[in-house]
Amino acid sequence: MSAVRPGILLTAFGGPDSLNAVGPFMAGLMHREPPAEAVARAQAKYEAIGGKSPLADIAQRIAIAIERRLAEEGDHVPVRVGMRYWTPYIADAAGTLVEIGAERLILASLSAFESKVASGAYREAAHDAAVELGISDVCEMTSLHEAQGFRKYLSNSLKYALEATSGARPLVVMTAHSLPASDLEQDDPYVAGLADVASVVSTDAGLDPAVSIDNDDRLPGVETFGCLDGCVPWVFAYQSKGLRPGVWLEPDLAEVIGAAADVGYDEIVVCPIGFATDHMETLYDLDIVAKRQALERGLGFMRASVPNDDPVLIDAFVELLRPLISEG
Repeated sequence: MSAVRPGILLTAFGGPDSLNAVGPFMAGLMHREPPAEAVARAQAKYEAIGGKSPLADIAQRIAIAIERRLAEEGDHVPVRVGMRYWTPYIADAAGTLVEIGAERLILASLSAFESKVASGAYREAAHDAAVELGISDVCEMTSLHEAQGFRKYLSNSLKYALEATSGARPLVVMTAHSLPASDLEQDDPYVAGLADVASVVSTDAGLDPAVSIDNDDRLPGVETFGCLDGCVPWVFAYQSKGLRPGVWLEPDLAEVIGAAADVGYDEIVVCPIGFATDHMETLYDLDIVAKRQALERGLGFMRASVPNDDPVLIDAFVELLRPLISEG
């Protein structure tokens, strides 16, 4: 009996590929037409980072690199990018894989941590597409954050950022995208995964182990985890809070920046552990907004890089994909 041919569907959130696409992208995300002023504000943000989201280009490079690496090791498996909220859509990418002979779909999310709005939404769209295509064999790669290579990249990136700091008293802030608290269940894997990775990255980067921090005099008003002892103190914070009403995960990065300025830190070093690639949340929310907030309070600002299509990330994907490919 011949093996069932797999195809890898690399899923991601998506983002507009031009300023003209911002409105339609927002409409698809919000399930309604956005107000004109909201579209204009979003267009200004995208214009500030080059006129489009870089996500599709980065994802395509990652897909090509994964396919090439697998082929070099004897596994000729097609890899296609499918976005949840913009082109190329997940359904279209799944259709392409089937057209070129895939009989089994392997889902691999570019969102490094499990969450309802990201990986959960990709999974739902992929399974719907599989039903339409008559594919019953669908499996899913373990979350990217569990790969040793992903974690190692982040710890090395943080080390390089710390080596480049000029301040005598820096505060490291590890960040991830905030989510509405109502979207999370008790012991949600998103929050637990972030705490796990933050602990590993801090240890590998030579920082002290995490403890609970609750309105400590050294960072008043902030409740989080991290360690304010040691040569380089660090904490965890959320960023990129949306406009949806209700309670969001905290503390917010802006709150931490303000508290750090109040107690005499002289530089903020952000390590965005929640992201595998650059997009609006790193290039605008961090490199422009957070940097401006820090500078306005007299703080220096440094941001550690994210993997993008670095060979270490490709290794991490292959590490997690190989058992699924060999299941055939």
